[in-house]
Amino acid sequence: PEGDYPKANGLLDFDIFYNVTGCLRNMSSAGPDGRKVMRRCDGLIDSLVHYVRGTIADYQPDDKATENCVCILHNLSYQLEAELPEKYSQSIYMQNRNIQTNSNKSIGCFGSRSRKVKEQYQDTPMPEERSSPRGIEWLWHSIVIRMYLSLIAKSSRNYTQEASLGALQNLTAGSGPIPTSVARMVVQKENGLQHTRKMLHVGDPSVKKTAVSLLRNLSRNLSLQNEIAKETLPDLVSIIPDTVPSTDLLIETTASACYTLNNLMQNSYQNARDLLNTGGLQKIMTISIGEGYAPNKASKAASVLLYSLWAHTELHNAYKKAQFKKTDFVNSRTAKASHSLKD
Repeated sequence: PEGDYPKANGLLDFDIFYNVTGCLRNMSSAGPDGRKVMRRCDGLIDSLVHYVRGTIADYQPDDKATENCVCILHNLSYQLEAELPEKYSQSIYMQNRNIQTNSNKSIGCFGSRSRKVKEQYQDTPMPEERSSPRGIEWLWHSIVIRMYLSLIAKSSRNYTQEASLGALQNLTAGSGPIPTSVARMVVQKENGLQHTRKMLHVGDPSVKKTAVSLLRNLSRNLSLQNEIAKETLPDLVSIIPDTVPSTDLLIETTASACYTLNNLMQNSYQNARDLLNTGGLQKIMTISIGEGYAPNKASKAASVLLYSLWAHTELHNAYKKAQFKKTDFVNSRTAKASHSLKD
């Protein structure tokens, strides 16, 4: 039942619960059909959320079964918007479209793809969420967003941290109403950036990679970019290595960090100036050059970022003062990387 967590209502056998949730954890990664069946399973998501909220309330975020429960919720949140049953997706999108249509009337002659419209869309409120969610509705509910952020802040288990970050990463992927509203909640309402940026400095490379991937999703929201830059810019620069990354995990992490910075720089001269002042440009140039003739994901991402940075013409003198030349930013390699994104 919802509400408080009476001790007498505890588990009859912890080992059985732990093993069952371990089994469900494996099943939840079986692909789209498996996810859909599990999301429809009566009482399953409610029970997982209830258990995790209980361990947080009891100050036991490192509980082993909690890790299993969060990993299941992480897997069930994958591709959520695309796989939502019609009754949910229609109600969410229709309500959202009504709000959007009303707000669009004042736009005038701006094209529907213009930045102004995009910004207005990103400020569109989510349909009111249910005060007592059931089943699949839990997956994007504000209570569960807060639950993930609590685990990121309080758990010391790497898999629990990674699954919580990963669930938020899944929920913020895309540009529909759910990703947009979850992103705003994480950044503006729940102070989630401070917890996420701490994860950039943990020892576990998988946790670090997932934290950067979450920031990359968040940074796609125009209305959140300045806030994200203000809070995470030095942290993002600090995790970019001094030399060309060679392991797959480090390549992915570095590429995500560069694409996140690119999102934050494109619309803001001030953010680009702040990046120059962090002293990170030399590292980005080193990675852009890469090794040999086959640029990896990280060198491509670094090249895209450099090409974007030169577009801020008001910074050209500052770049020159810092001993950088135009060819450091714009050359055949960076132009090719930038144009390949637009194709």
